[in-house]
Amino acid sequence: MSRGRLPTPVPFTEPAIDRFRDWPLVLCRADAPPGQALSLSGRQIVHFHHDDRAEVRLAHPLIHRLTPALLDSGRVDIPPHSSWIRVRLDSDSDLSLLESLVSLAIKANDPARLQPPALCPHASLIRRRAAPLVGRP
Repeated sequence: MSRGRLPTPVPFTEPAIDRFRDWPLVLCRADAPPGQALSLSGRQIVHFHHDDRAEVRLAHPLIHRLTPALLDSGRVDIPPHSSWIRVRLDSDSDLSLLESLVSLAIKANDPARLQPPALCPHASLIRRRAAPLVGRP
């Protein structure tokens, strides 16, 4: 290293994206530009911005439960009334934290969990044919 020059900071966005290459996520343009995003079944759950920050979409109950630990890490910002949290990406341990949070985000944003359960296909037929059961002996 030459005298008088500071080391160039290492950008962490690309290594972060590389960690998710084999995950069930699709790389796309972020809905909140500039930057890239990772989506799960069309729903963006991670945004990567040029300032080496990532935003991860989690469920409110999960954020509430994890808030003390996340704030104690000193690496996460939790905006009020948002389902997105921000993670600073300055080191390999930040990338590991991001991986853990994205794993939780996948579970929290699983389409099977977000949609109401499907009714039995015969339920509507039975309701139309049968009289209400209320008041019957």
